[in-house]
Amino acid sequence: MANASSTGFGFRSTMTVGNTPATQGQSEYKIKSGTAKGIFKNDPVSLQDASGDQGYLQDAAFNATSDTGAGGQSFDNSGHAPLIGVFNGAFYVATTTSKPTWANSFVGGTTFATDYNTGSADGMGFVIDNPSQEYVIKADAAVTQAMYGDAGYNCTNQDGTSSQVTDGQSLVKLHISGGAASTKMVKLVRSANAPENKDNSVAGSNQIVTISAASNLYNGNN
Repeated sequence: MANASSTGFGFRSTMTVGNTPATQGQSEYKIKSGTAKGIFKNDPVSLQDASGDQGYLQDAAFNATSDTGAGGQSFDNSGHAPLIGVFNGAFYVATTTSKPTWANSFVGGTTFATDYNTGSADGMGFVIDNPSQEYVIKADAAVTQAMYGDAGYNCTNQDGTSSQVTDGQSLVKLHISGGAASTKMVKLVRSANAPENKDNSVAGSNQIVTISAASNLYNGNN
């Protein structure tokens, strides 16, 4: 039967490896005021390399990331910033109101006012960065049994518009149709077995993934 929905929702955190409860712990990473691309809830993120504002957070679901690297469907761990986890919101002082602001996301070019508690105009991003975290994501095509444990897959491209974002939350999917490679973002682990979204024979099934060790900054090998 068809799946109830084909709308993506990015990477939603679920259990950790071993089916143990996730603590939902988040770490804080600095965001550069005026960063070129927005960052959206449930998108994979990385730290910009020397081609951009090195060390600052960026959304890795854009086809071209803030540091001009490859992300989204084009992500390649052999020459671009490795992932650190999944974005879960931001804190910054809004330029327009000078008030502390918590948000699911922000658009590219957003500038932050100086936080007088810190003297900095940097924003702060909250990232689910446990390397053992599992995520639920919507597949953009049919999934076969042979794909589980396969080389790796990317997510579809983020573009920061209403076609890929709603209420600040990402709508990206698992890019099954782009094929597998060891240089891609995540490993496909198993079906999420969601009652109304578990038909693997068509697009729209919910799947469990983890960030590939080769694509994760915290895998101990980078």
